[in-house]
Amino acid sequence: MENVAPVRALNRRATQLAQLGFVGLAVGAFLVIIGLVIVTIPLLPPQHELFALYTLIGRALTIIGGIILLGGIVLIARAFTRKRENDLAMQTADMLLQDPIFNERYTFIRSLNPPGVVYIDAVLVGPPGVLVFRLLDHAGKFATKRGDWLKEKSSGEWVPFEINPTKQTIDDVTHVRKFLAKRKLDDVPVFGLIVFVSPDAVLDVREPVVPVCYLGDLSRALTQEYLSKTDRISDQTAKTVRLLLLNE
Repeated sequence: MENVAPVRALNRRATQLAQLGFVGLAVGAFLVIIGLVIVTIPLLPPQHELFALYTLIGRALTIIGGIILLGGIVLIARAFTRKRENDLAMQTADMLLQDPIFNERYTFIRSLNPPGVVYIDAVLVGPPGVLVFRLLDHAGKFATKRGDWLKEKSSGEWVPFEINPTKQTIDDVTHVRKFLAKRKLDDVPVFGLIVFVSPDAVLDVREPVVPVCYLGDLSRALTQEYLSKTDRISDQTAKTVRLLLLNE
């Protein structure tokens, strides 16, 4: 099994974010300067009928420029601090590599974020189709039934989990399906799987909408759905999907 990350695509998007951020800095700074000049150097006398509008424009430009300036800083910070590697995905790949079924026909792609697709921890591409992973390192006791999630507090009380992994996974699968459909690959089956990587997680899973498993139980979970049929798409189609996900 090939274990890769779309490094070039990730670097390209980081560069694009940085460029957009610097443009925001320039535009924001320009508007702030113009606004401050208008406010501090009145070109109209106070008694002029347009003086109030004149000062209002100056203040508005200063505020708008400040917002754009702040947005540029955020984009630049995101570009340079964006995580390029997903440790949970690496652990998952190591587990998959222990199973001989995942030969050269399979590709495990980490840290996926092609255009129109939200960040996805990892996908597995092979003859059975595409498998989207939602990887969690949360510790504690969790219960899920029909897509609803609860977490046990230290007091023993069960409260709604702060995230909904089922909904997140369904959203990820939907985004990948739309991505492939736009490239005339809508016949490629896409599955989802929630994996708890932390050894300190305890799960009570009932009637799951999306399969849920521990990392150590990954092989069994895969055979129940994703690997239940291992020839859904041709090797050529799998290679096409791999190239699209890696390079776009």
